[in-house]
Amino acid sequence: MRDTGSTEKTRRPMSPRRKKYWLSLGAAGVIGGIIGGWTVADQPAGRNAIEMASSGSLSESFAIGASLFWTIGLALCMILYHRVIDDHEERAWLWAGLAGWYAFIVPTPVWWVLHRAGLAPPADAMLLFLLSMGVNAIVYLWLKFR
Repeated sequence: MRDTGSTEKTRRPMSPRRKKYWLSLGAAGVIGGIIGGWTVADQPAGRNAIEMASSGSLSESFAIGASLFWTIGLALCMILYHRVIDDHEERAWLWAGLAGWYAFIVPTPVWWVLHRAGLAPPADAMLLFLLSMGVNAIVYLWLKFR
């Protein structure tokens, strides 16, 4: 019988290393999702997302629980992640981390000085965090997939 040139590919099973890689990323995503959902559930009725993120108060139990969950959960995910990544991904991760760090340390003192002179509002740590994470993500994705 003649081969008809089927383009169907057989999938190879994932290696243990690749499974651990996706487990570490998936677990980190689940941790973020749980904290995000918990944050929304912790808010009083009628509070919008902007108010929640900028000036809304949080309950003490949420703040303690989410802080512990974030710190311990992500520490475990990071340990697993760094044990399974290859040299290419490690290099992308390190450069992205450095770019994210620069995106934090350059505007932070500028904003602080401008605030001290009455030219800007108080520095917003979460906004600076999001800026550094955005730069980190862009550099990481560019280096990993170029």
